[in-house]
Amino acid sequence: MDVNKKRVSLFWPVILIGAGVILLLRNLGYLPAFNWSILLKLWPLVLVVIGLDLLFGYKAPWAGGLIGLLTVAAAVTFLLYSPALGVKAPEGIKTEVVSSPLENTTSVKYYLDTSYAPVTINALSGSTDLVSATIVHRGQVNFDVKGGADKIVTLSTTTEADTWLSFDLGLGGQKWDIGLNPDVQTTIDLLGGSGALDLDLEGIALEALRADLGSGASKILLPSSQKLYEVEIESGSGSVDLNLAEKSDINLTLSSGSGAVSVSIPSTSGVRIEVLDDGSGALQVPNVFIASTDSTDDQGSWQSANYETAVNTINIRVIDRGSGSLQFKTR
Repeated sequence: MDVNKKRVSLFWPVILIGAGVILLLRNLGYLPAFNWSILLKLWPLVLVVIGLDLLFGYKAPWAGGLIGLLTVAAAVTFLLYSPALGVKAPEGIKTEVVSSPLENTTSVKYYLDTSYAPVTINALSGSTDLVSATIVHRGQVNFDVKGGADKIVTLSTTTEADTWLSFDLGLGGQKWDIGLNPDVQTTIDLLGGSGALDLDLEGIALEALRADLGSGASKILLPSSQKLYEVEIESGSGSVDLNLAEKSDINLTLSSGSGAVSVSIPSTSGVRIEVLDDGSGALQVPNVFIASTDSTDDQGSWQSANYETAVNTINIRVIDRGSGSLQFKTR
């Protein structure tokens, strides 16, 4: 007989099978929603059962299997009786509608801190609200409106740690739909996340837009306006599709990241593009634009032939470039 034959404990195979059975019971509705933040409080027990397996599991494989079975049984029992013990299940997805009346508002500044859910923003139609938003989310909505004629509106969500540590990690239809009143002078300060952004600002009386974008793809349609307005875009790893409006005077400051950036320019506007940084990403400027004498393929200034005579002008300054491509195209 080979006395040196290595014995294999059945502890880990039983644990893996038991975990699969627990997940199946959860999916079939026999167990409540898991909350890892509660189970993690039992981590000292993990040390105990691993120690028992090291002591007995490799001497007698059946002992390791028994320890595994007892561990799985203890986990199932805990999950079954956790509501009676006052252990709360993680919050599910819910829909909340937040709004504020227009009243005597003449100007508003929005501070929007988005997260991982897709976000759409557009103009309200025929509404007496200053802002109205439908938020499908987990956790808590933080919505605050301050001021009289000049208002400040903040909107964000907070997700509790125990919600992230549940087994229900899918987005499950989470999204933000935000409507803004078009008749009020508007400034938007937007912090993007990993969710896609779709901003259709046509019709909104925009004074300024400042957007710090994240890893989600962003599509931004700027509004036509009789007044000059300022736009600052700092892109991240997500792609950006920016559409500049016709019949508008716009000052655009752009910092590009690792995601591709495409800027659509109206051919009727006088346009000047100034690129101050030679990043590693490709740069494409319309061939019909006139380059300054000191311009290179990656840095310099260009302007359309009608820049000096056009009714409306668009001035673009690229102050920082990353590894993503940067394309300017006329339409």
